[in-house]
Amino acid sequence: MKRSLLFVWHTSEEGGLTGSRYMADHPSAPLEKMAAQLNIDMVGRNQCDDPKEENTVYLVGSDRISTELHNLNEDANAALPAPLTLNYERNDPSDLESIYTRSDHYSYASKGIPIIFFTTGLHRDYHYVTDEVDKIEFPKMARIAALVYGTAARVANLDHQPVRDNLGPRVGKGKGGRITPQAGSGF
Repeated sequence: MKRSLLFVWHTSEEGGLTGSRYMADHPSAPLEKMAAQLNIDMVGRNQCDDPKEENTVYLVGSDRISTELHNLNEDANAALPAPLTLNYERNDPSDLESIYTRSDHYSYASKGIPIIFFTTGLHRDYHYVTDEVDKIEFPKMARIAALVYGTAARVANLDHQPVRDNLGPRVGKGKGGRITPQAGSGF
């Protein structure tokens, strides 16, 4: 790989993103050298425990700072032996739950670092003691890990950092696919 990968486990997300905010404010590597931040949170279950969601992963923020990062992720998914269904409906700026601003990736996005937040959504055991390990969908979690790795490897092997064109969330939320940059977008 042409650049290093830094793995960080944040604490205190529910306490106001304290851990990720500290890392973004006091980084172990200069922020200008951080090409992207890939956040994985709650990827072990299906949304609402719905079996129809067995192939779905929700992505938030992939196109807000860098459409190139979004496209790298789309390419990584297409390269999987069994591509996942990428759902972008939670990337909607009018999302009432404001997922974009509620998880650790936001501490980096607020500093201009391109991010992707990978999640499979909420379920009935969210934040309850009934959220037991036997409910985890390990094969799905492994496929999501392969997608995140594929995206990270693509970013790490670029001869440049993903272009930060700051186009914001695209129209047609909930639909996957590559984004064709507009003329003059810096791509």
